[in-house]
Amino acid sequence: MKFAVITDIHGNYGALQKVLDDIDSREDIDKIYNLGDNIGIGHETNKVLDTVFDRDDMEMIAGNHDEAVMSLINGTPYPKDLKGKFYEHHQWVESHLDESYYDELNQLPRYIETNIKGKNVLFIHYEIANNQLEDRIDYQPFADIVNDDEYEISQLFSDKDADLILFGHNHRLHMFDDKSTIYFNPGAVGLNNGSNTVYGIVTINEKGISVERVKLAYDDEEFLAGFKEKQVPAREFIFKNFM
Repeated sequence: MKFAVITDIHGNYGALQKVLDDIDSREDIDKIYNLGDNIGIGHETNKVLDTVFDRDDMEMIAGNHDEAVMSLINGTPYPKDLKGKFYEHHQWVESHLDESYYDELNQLPRYIETNIKGKNVLFIHYEIANNQLEDRIDYQPFADIVNDDEYEISQLFSDKDADLILFGHNHRLHMFDDKSTIYFNPGAVGLNNGSNTVYGIVTINEKGISVERVKLAYDDEEFLAGFKEKQVPAREFIFKNFM
């Protein structure tokens, strides 16, 4: 079984399409797992959603930005931890979001647990304590981001029982693969890599689990120019922290 892992597209259609083109060219990828934050921060919301929801080979979970935008649509409380940074931005995303995606976004699970070739695999956007897995996004169920070292990551997910834990959220590479539990975050498709985009490939067979990060150059000029052209709220904050 060989599958691709993508996460944190964040409304960047050009980066997403570069990744999908590379995955499709390989012809040996059985499935794509999408670990959330499809929308927010970037501005190509509907193009991204049209692409990911159109794939028959992709399974998806929700990220905190996906849920925060939907809280505005659903009329539920907005998370306080994002209010000072993204509230107006998420309002802008919500106002441009095609309503045909509402149901699909609301139905996204927070995690996927499965067994592949005898290995227990967990797909999750980031750690949520087991007793908070059903909490609304305004209860801020996602854990605070920890340091990037292996000990911190293993402690973060200490309540989870899996041979392989795949996650995203902090947009950075984590690849700790020499222990009993493998932790892998390939990094963000859409942000924090300049004019590059990234995704992961996981192979599980009778020999065990292997993980690989793929890094690809792409043309990000149109994506960057779109922030000013569309007058995207919080663009100065976004450029400072995510580009």
